[in-house]
Parts: sequence; C-alpha cells; structure tokens
Amino acid sequence: IGYIPILAASPLFIVDGQGWAKDAGIELKLTRFESGPHAIQAMAAGKIDLLYAGVAPVLVARTKGADISVIANSAVEEMVVAARGPFAKAVGANPTAESFKKFAADTGRKPKIGTQPPGSVPDTVLKHWLFKVVKVDPADVELVPMGIEKTQQALLAGALDAATIREPTVTVTRQMDPNVALLATGAQMFPNQPGTVVAARAEVLKAHPDAIKALVKAHIRAVDMIAKDPAASAKQVNNYLGKGLLEPATLEAAFKGPGSNFLADPHKVVPAVEQMMAYTKEIGSASETIPVAEAFDFSFYDAAAK
Repeated sequence: IGYIPILAASPLFIVDGQGWAKDAGIELKLTRFESGPHAIQAMAAGKIDLLYAGVAPVLVARTKGADISVIANSAVEEMVVAARGPFAKAVGANPTAESFKKFAADTGRKPKIGTQPPGSVPDTVLKHWLFKVVKVDPADVELVPMGIEKTQQALLAGALDAATIREPTVTVTRQMDPNVALLATGAQMFPNQPGTVVAARAEVLKAHPDAIKALVKAHIRAVDMIAKDPAASAKQVNNYLGKGLLEPATLEAAFKGPGSNFLADPHKVVPAVEQMMAYTKEIGSASETIPVAEAFDFSFYDAAAK
C-alpha cells in the first residue's frame, strides 16, 4: 500500500498499528511517496496494490488508461493556503487580485507559492482558488511545484511567500511560526474539496475481494476511531508520521485543525469530484474527462458498511 505522508492517510496507519489487518489475515507493506502523481506511476507499473492519495491523480491516470478504482474516501477539504512574511501582511485576511498585483509592484517580484506537481489535488485546488475565486492574473503569481516535505521547509525558511499545505504541516508551521497566516481554507479554495481517497488496481480487486472488503471495513473503523478518540489515534499515527520528530499532542491538535475532515463514504464525494475533474481538464492537467462514477467501485464500501 502506497501513501503520502499526510494526516489524511491516518486511517491506514491506524489499521496497521492496531493490528486490524493482521487480525484479518492480511500482511501490509507500506511505501511512502512524496506526491500523488509519483505514487500513481508506481501503481500503474504494478509496484503497489492500494494507495492513499489525492483523487485527482487517480482520475488523471484513468483518463490515460490505468485500470485503477477508488474504493473508499479518507478525507475532504484538507488543503489550506498558508502565507508568512511581507506577503502575508500585504494581502491580509481577504486576498484580492489587486493585493497580488500591488505586492508584485511594490517588491518588484511575483509572490512565490509552493504546491505539489501539476495534476495533484494541491495544484488543482490552488489554481481554482487563485484564478476562479480570487481571480488573480496568472502573470502576478509564480507557482513552484515541489514535494510535500520540501514545501513545509521552504515556507518556514522564507524561500516561499505562501504554500498549499495540509495537516499536520498546518499545525506544525503555526507552532513554529505563530505569524503564519491562513489565506484560505479548503472550503474557500474549492467547496467540498475532494481530497485523499483509497484506490486499488482492478486486478487486485478481482483477485482478492475478501481481503479488500476486510481492509475497507478496517478503514471505516479507523475513521470512526479518529472522530471518537483523537488522542489514541494521534499516538498511533505518530509512529508513522512523526518518526520521533512530532509530539502526539501536535498530531492530536492537527486532528482538530481546519484541514482535518475525515469521511469514509465514497458516494458523498462524487459531485465535488466531477467538478474537480472538469476543472483539471480546463487547466490542462487532464487531456479528457471520464464519467467519474466509473472511476469508483462502491461495492466494497457498501458491503463493509453494512
């Protein structure tokens, strides 16, 4: 199972850490990736069977012929835009196209905003917020694609003016620099913003339907655990995300943060995913769109949720 090192992959860490997969007779091998598009390449090559990653690269891969299906959802409205330094002061709490233009004129440079590679959810929702919501002139901003951990480091080092980040990075950066300002929440960037899903290769679904159903059942259980017991969930997840660098209390705070919205039911994200797919085509990340419902296999969730 591949994953991106973000809070939205927590259900996977809980399933593994609590031993629920082992209880079902399934041995998990976890592989970490720095962005969704990179993970999808590994999946399309048959190197991983399941993946916790953004829905956008999964759907873009399907338009290119990869036989991958979304079998459950993990989180929604995860991304936020965070800024610091002079740019945060210049645009304030309600950024406008004029404030971007004025910053560029006053400083003699465009604001640099870090995000993940084109085709990823962060890139897609950032462009939607900048160009559709705030209506910034593309000539007034510079987007810098990079891996998730580099984005956090670059923002704190002052190499970026702003970045699309998600938990636990939101909580960590605000603890390290209380002057980090949130310019937009997930809901403001893209209402009901689809985020991290659980995807699987079609051949794996066909070959191991019982194991997949057991994993989806455990995933639903983990999402419930996060809602009911964030402290115990944070302790478990800390072994995977923190690696001794984070305190469980930081992760517990992240579970209560603005970008923490867990939802296992894949049916509930389809309308927003359709809007996102239409937008990925508009900005050229996907060459064509496919009927979104075709990219979802609801049967495992429906069987597990009974």
